[in-house]
Amino acid sequence: MCPKIQEIDWNIELLLPHQHCNKFYQCVHGQPVEMSCPKRLLFSINKQVCDWRADVDCGDRIIVEDLKPDDEESEEVERPVFPVIEFLPNGCPVNREIHWLLPHEKSCSLFYYCVQGEREVRRCPFWLHFNRKLQVCDWPRNSGCIEFAE
Repeated sequence: MCPKIQEIDWNIELLLPHQHCNKFYQCVHGQPVEMSCPKRLLFSINKQVCDWRADVDCGDRIIVEDLKPDDEESEEVERPVFPVIEFLPNGCPVNREIHWLLPHEKSCSLFYYCVQGEREVRRCPFWLHFNRKLQVCDWPRNSGCIEFAE
């Protein structure tokens, strides 16, 4: 499912469609990892981001309706328990096989993607902020991030 080119160069990021339009796969070391868009957003294959329904062509992918249309809170998802991870001074895991996301020091819309021990800056779609707890771009009020003007 994951393209072979990503096994050669881990810096190439290509997100893959899921059968549900509000989900997608991110390839991590050749293995697809299921990810979800924040509520009310759908995954755009062309733009490679979660976007508004009006701006996404889901094709034959399934559109799952939100259970509570007025509720924009983040969904709490039960996550697996992982072993203790050691970190480098830059915040990335010592184990270079682990891909990790870190918040940016100055901007809520930016985050770092750790690839083989090195931090790479990535940007959330312009209306979203990085949610450290959920490791996704999320609505600003759910992200837990506060930006201060300098």
